[in-house]
Amino acid sequence: MRTAIGKIIGVQVLVSAIATFVAFVVGGVIAAKSAALGGAIGVFPSAAYGLLLIKKPFGTPRELLQRQYLGEFSKLVLTLLMFAASFAWVKELSVLSLFATYILTLAVYWAALLLFA
Repeated sequence: MRTAIGKIIGVQVLVSAIATFVAFVVGGVIAAKSAALGGAIGVFPSAAYGLLLIKKPFGTPRELLQRQYLGEFSKLVLTLLMFAASFAWVKELSVLSLFATYILTLAVYWAALLLFA
């Protein structure tokens, strides 16, 4: 399980880096910063969720399900907080770059779930 989670996070980081580079070439520094921020919003909650699962990978079915719920809830809250902070504190923001990169990191996550299922 650790290697699968590490691969997912690694591919998310790679996709974020590529998207940030493309945003820089196409839209400049503000677009690149926004893309990097969108990638971070996609990667960090996924990593936190993965760490929560790795911390205690065994237990009763009830405990495993509770950790899944806690992980998903934590991921959702962290994502919302990161988006709120981005819109509140980042003055120059390319919304298109931010959301496009965030969506790309989610696509990696969902594709990996489908491939590993």
